[in-house]
Amino acid sequence: MVVGGSREPRIAQIAELQRGRVTRDQLRAAGITDNAIKSLIASGRLIRLYRSVYPVRPTVEVPLGRETAALLACGRNALLSHRSAASLWKLCEPTEDPMELMVPRRRHPRTPGVRIHRPGRLLPADIRVEQGLPVTSPARTLLDRAVTLTARDLEREVDEALVVLKIVRPGELDDVLARAAGHRGATTLRQLLERRTHNTITESEAERLFLALIRRAGLPEPETQVWLAGYRVDFLWRQARVVFEIDGYRFHTSRRAFDRDRRKDLLLKQAGFDPNRVSRDQVKDEPLLVVAHVAAALARAG
Repeated sequence: MVVGGSREPRIAQIAELQRGRVTRDQLRAAGITDNAIKSLIASGRLIRLYRSVYPVRPTVEVPLGRETAALLACGRNALLSHRSAASLWKLCEPTEDPMELMVPRRRHPRTPGVRIHRPGRLLPADIRVEQGLPVTSPARTLLDRAVTLTARDLEREVDEALVVLKIVRPGELDDVLARAAGHRGATTLRQLLERRTHNTITESEAERLFLALIRRAGLPEPETQVWLAGYRVDFLWRQARVVFEIDGYRFHTSRRAFDRDRRKDLLLKQAGFDPNRVSRDQVKDEPLLVVAHVAAALARAG
């Protein structure tokens, strides 16, 4: 791009393509001298974000401005990764923590406010461009996140990516794991996917098992698949006003599903019902606990 005109328009032309961020080298290339840059910094017109990176309008909040500035500071071939990538993919909330980037060069000067990761070997399948920013693919991001997340938080992000946002396919996770020899997150992610595939039961199986448990325990038999307060519930003891839901992993562990379930429970409570939840795996693997839970809920109602 040829940048012409007086100093202010030249800076604006550069910044327009970079969410209002410019580097010292870009300013120099546009014909702005080091003395002029020093003057702009001294007057507050330029404020340093990262090493030699400045916002043109420092008082204006720009979406993804921090991410853009961090990428500019780390130079060509840098990628958003780890938590910063997860945030860009909407798998987690953004924070004020240091930005996390992958930089392929062996030697790279430290950049305050940026956590640098060395990626080893990346294939084109591991790299995407999202909202104009280079970033690790969702599959590679989940592999990297497996190093630091708790099992529960990793499950939530995997579920969000696979089921809710649909930004990754199981085959892509299999591919990234097949190339992940030596990666510290590989075992954790692989075990989670295996558990997700093999250790759950279907909704209909869980409901049959649940009813069988209720009957063997001699508890009153509930109605099934009943509409209440605008929602369908799995089991209802109408006289006791007790509701039980059986949650499966696939549709109940994402952030959106979590909010939906809590909204449903709140509306049922407002309608005078007692909502309760057990998981499908609990129905299969912890039947005595489930029966005790149901019996306690019915006793409270009595």
